Amino acid sequence: MSDHDTLRDARLNALLDAVLGNLRGLFTTDAHGTSWFPSVVPSSYPVPTDGPGGELRRAKRRHPMRPAHIHYRVEAPGHRPVTTHVFVAGDVYLDSDAAFAVKDELVVEPVHDDEPAHADAFEVAGPFADLVSDVRLARLEG
Repeated sequence: MSDHDTLRDARLNALLDAVLGNLRGLFTTDAHGTSWFPSVVPSSYPVPTDGPGGELRRAKRRHPMRPAHIHYRVEAPGHRPVTTHVFVAGDVYLDSDAAFAVKDELVVEPVHDDEPAHADAFEVAGPFADLVSDVRLARLEG
């Protein structure tokens, strides 16, 4: 994930000697399997352009940009864990992701909300955007 200034968490940690866990979190769901967390709406960012990967992108005349996205891993006892990501709808790089990872079912439209009562309920400053993503885990066999 990147912040609003397009700095990926790994780069931000290296550049600013940020604390462990910057732009990362560990969350537990409620009894219904629901969780939420406050964050920034991510932005698109460039992957490194040096080395063989950069050479290949230049030879193919491809840009180095990743569309805005949030990575997450979901796990539960008795189920196969999944690591995935969701992309922010409307990002200009959705159709040309440098990592070729965008799938239509992973694109989520942010719902912008400027209702003060909703912001108060989530204990966030308004206005805010809500990204909703549902995950269904496969049960382990055996």
